[in-house]
Amino acid sequence: MKKIGIFLAVLLFAPSFLVAQSIGLPQQINLRYNAQISNAPAGTCGCFALQGVGLDANWNLFGFDKKRATLGVVADFDVVHTATVSNANYGLTLSTFTFGPRVTVPAKKKIEVFGQTLFGLAYGSGSQFPSGDTLIPSASSFALNLGAGGDYQLNKRISIRVLQLDYVRTQLPNTSSNWQNNLRVGSGVTLNLHP
Repeated sequence: MKKIGIFLAVLLFAPSFLVAQSIGLPQQINLRYNAQISNAPAGTCGCFALQGVGLDANWNLFGFDKKRATLGVVADFDVVHTATVSNANYGLTLSTFTFGPRVTVPAKKKIEVFGQTLFGLAYGSGSQFPSGDTLIPSASSFALNLGAGGDYQLNKRISIRVLQLDYVRTQLPNTSSNWQNNLRVGSGVTLNLHP
């Protein structure tokens, strides 16, 4: 089942990656701070907080001006960490690498909002994941990232990512359902490479 999930993730985001490669450098690159709430064990809150950074690159495919909606492809990489999962004596570093479509809409003269649906991989490390009768320190799985956010343009080259809110679903092994719900909030700086 895990191999099927990885195959489907590659099948879904590979076309986006190939299109992005064929059109050159991205129009925007964003670096942000992320705070995330995750649940463990699955089915209960048992919630714990993680912190880290995110980086995304956006290639516009249609509608390249600031007066109408644009459709683009985004590649997003995030790493968050906690020293303690709930009350356990182990931590977690969670990395997600996702691709997919992003729609950006100008809301006001200097404000843009976007929504995105991204698919890819999650990698958990420095923790404890069940594998048969033992625990292993790392695992990987499919990742789904449904998100939205907004940028405020300071000048032609620099915007502030005022807010980015993502629902991230991962399917790392646990002792229950093998899926996790994560809510991630971020803020940072966006570089406009093609103003």
